[in-house]
Amino acid sequence: MDRGVSAPQSSRRRRLTLAGLAAVVALALGVGAAVIVLTAHRKVLLVGDSITGQSAGAATADLQHEGYQVQVAAGPGTGLLDTTFDWLGMMRQLVARYQPDIVVVEFVGNYGLFGTRPGIADGTPQFYAAWAAAAQQATDILSSGHAQVYWVLGPPMARPANEAKLRALDVIYLGLRAPGSPARRAFFVDEVRPFSDAQGAYLASVVGPDDKPVPLRTPDGVHLAVPAGTQRFADALTAAITANNR
Repeated sequence: MDRGVSAPQSSRRRRLTLAGLAAVVALALGVGAAVIVLTAHRKVLLVGDSITGQSAGAATADLQHEGYQVQVAAGPGTGLLDTTFDWLGMMRQLVARYQPDIVVVEFVGNYGLFGTRPGIADGTPQFYAAWAAAAQQATDILSSGHAQVYWVLGPPMARPANEAKLRALDVIYLGLRAPGSPARRAFFVDEVRPFSDAQGAYLASVVGPDDKPVPLRTPDGVHLAVPAGTQRFADALTAAITANNR
């Protein structure tokens, strides 16, 4: 995905949707509305694309501070429909090898860099149908060992076309089931609100202690700025997990 101008109306609509309804692999091995208490959940697996890769360091530090063990599988540019990178196969291996208690999944819709599927063009109804099927398969796999599965919603994108695509994917994620988990449904990490301003528009930066802007996002309008953006993303992720596991 790339970025451009902000899209305040689409970001605002997506925040309202969330309020109404409750993303080459770097592999390190070796929030729903209801609150459930599962204190035995101590192993966390973070799975996703470049945004997961960017935020992995901050998220790992935060979660370790809370007493969790963390492993990360992040593939920049990858998505659920790649034909030369098999995320579903990788997820099966991760579950078998690591046996996570909690899995956080983040995919913003990358498609094409690692192969396309015949008859499926990016952004078409066929694309969204195939992505929805793959997301449900991923949830089935990741919850097969009774793990809590969290899907990341957001963060908003600067370019309207990218934001519209991500909003559509978030609606898909909100409808996922997790039959192998104790709650039998997916949980969510809201990364929309932390990266939106008071009017619900895309938030590129915040004002720092010296009254100078501190970037949260990079100029492409997709990725996270270091360190403020990656830390803000990690903070929301950690808060969602700890809220359900006290």
